[in-house]
Amino acid sequence: MAAPSLGSFALGAVVPPSSDAGVRNNPPDYPEDARRRGQEGVVRLALRVNAEGLVTNAAVEESSGVPSLDRAAMEAARRWRFRPAMRAGMPVAATLTTAVHFRLSDSRGR
Repeated sequence: MAAPSLGSFALGAVVPPSSDAGVRNNPPDYPEDARRRGQEGVVRLALRVNAEGLVTNAAVEESSGVPSLDRAAMEAARRWRFRPAMRAGMPVAATLTTAVHFRLSDSRGR
């Protein structure tokens, strides 16, 4: 076990990926079929973010219960960018979990 004085650096702790202040990730388009039916929901996604901050994989961790909302969330997330995870000052790939909310009152015609 590493000496306590060496802290997390010695243990190889990873600072997880996070939002990049210089990048605005666009929300997904609200699927027209879901809009017509008045469907809303939350999609929980697991996103694999590479060392360049690009999403290389998006998977539904928890479905909204509406397949078109789940698809729209994954399609949008694949275009997003993040600040990559860091280990010992170097960018590394890591997984990030996020929630995408679909509310008709928030859709503003999208």
